[in-house]
Amino acid sequence: MEQRMMKLLGTAAKHTLEALRRALFAVFITGLLVALITAVATELVGFLLTKQISGPTHLAAAALALAFGYAIAVTVFLGEILRAIVKIIEMIVEESEKLAAAAMKEAGVLAREAGGEAAHLGHAALGDAGALGRGLEHAVGGAAGAIGGVAAGAAHEVGHVEHGIASHMPGHHNTSAAPTQTPNS
Repeated sequence: MEQRMMKLLGTAAKHTLEALRRALFAVFITGLLVALITAVATELVGFLLTKQISGPTHLAAAALALAFGYAIAVTVFLGEILRAIVKIIEMIVEESEKLAAAAMKEAGVLAREAGGEAAHLGHAALGDAGALGRGLEHAVGGAAGAIGGVAAGAAHEVGHVEHGIASHMPGHHNTSAAPTQTPNS
């Protein structure tokens, strides 16, 4: 992109210098032609009016030739410079459009690549999470089973110990039909 900008600046400078050369050439040619035409026309009009070629006619011809020649030369110069500016602006706009199109194309490629990479990473993350979840399920399930087994065994043993102690107490009858009451019931 930097190369394109440098190329654009180089081309713009080249067009500017070419426009200046063309403008100076046009200024010289048109200024000289208009000065000559004005001088000849003034001398001709002076001769037709006075029937002689005199000093005041030469002075008037020179003054008018310089004034008209300078005015036309400046007008041509400004026209050429404005034409060059318009051409350079058109060239910059054209190059900007090319750069924008290239940037949009590159952004599209990068977006597609990013989308594919995100989908790949998402699938990988889901797979890793699933594997971790299954591993934890087995680990927790195994631990829960072990804890449950130990708790059930402990409860069973506590029940045996309680039964053994209660059977030695006076007034205890082991009847399954009689409901057990607690003091809060």
